[in-house]
Order: sequence, then structure tokens, then C-alpha cells
Amino acid sequence: MIKKELLDMICEQINFEYESAFIYRKLAIDLELEGWIGFAHWFTAQYEEEVEHAEAMIHYVLERGEQPVLKDIKMSDIKSESIVGYFEIAHEHECLVSDKIDEIVTKAIEVKDYATENFFRKFVDEQVEEEATTAGILDHLKLVTGNAGYMIIDRELGARK
Repeated sequence: MIKKELLDMICEQINFEYESAFIYRKLAIDLELEGWIGFAHWFTAQYEEEVEHAEAMIHYVLERGEQPVLKDIKMSDIKSESIVGYFEIAHEHECLVSDKIDEIVTKAIEVKDYATENFFRKFVDEQVEEEATTAGILDHLKLVTGNAGYMIIDRELGARK
């Protein structure tokens, strides 16, 4: 059994993971429309990862005998005028995801729900990687002084498996 306050936080996170997926899908669509297929591919992979996270959390809640609560996804109009801007959006969003995951782990420790703490630790570790990855891509993009540099990075990110 998961304490109600913690369960509510997990359900909010499930919904936030789906919202995150939609954000990444929107960015991928915008970039593909602009002809940046590699960047779009990278964001599509992020989209798929966020859906996997939401599904894993749903399975965890069900496994604990609880009812996941899904809500409408709020989609804001996210748009950028630059490649750097798209990745700034991604990096800021990953930092927000990290904060939310940390809050769940903190609450799990507080209420002594060690199973939930343990389950969410993998997401803590993953967020370190996500923040580092988006920050690294941003660093490289900020060094670019023309579309030729973006094309190279676009090709590299398009190779993501």
C-alpha cells in the first residue's frame, strides 16, 4: 500500500511524463517540418523514453495494488525560433523533471516507503544523464556559427538508437 500523499505525487508524475512525451513529440514535429531530421529523430527518441517512464510508473502503482489516475494532458504552445532554443527548452524541462522525481524520493523516504524510494532511484540516476546530455548538446550547439555546424550535429543526433 502506498500512502495517499505519495500515491498522488506518483500519479502526478505519471501524467507529467506523458506531458513530457507530448512536449518532445511537438518539438520533433516542428524540427522535422523545418528539415532537421536528425534533431527530430533525437526528440522522437526522447518522446518514446518518456512514454516508457509513464508506463513503468503505472505498472509499479498497479503492482502495489493501487489505482493510477490519469488526467487530461495540458499542452502549451511550445515553439522556438532557433535550434539552440529547442534544446534550451529540453534542458530546462529535464531539470524540472529531476526536481519532481527528487520530491517523490524525498517523500518516500519521509513516509518510509522504501520500495517506492528504490523504484524511483533509477529515475534519479537517469535524470543526471538526461541533464548532462541536454547540457552537452547545448554546449556544442552554442559553438556553432552557421548551418553547416548544425548539419553535422543534426547528423550525429540522427544516429541515436
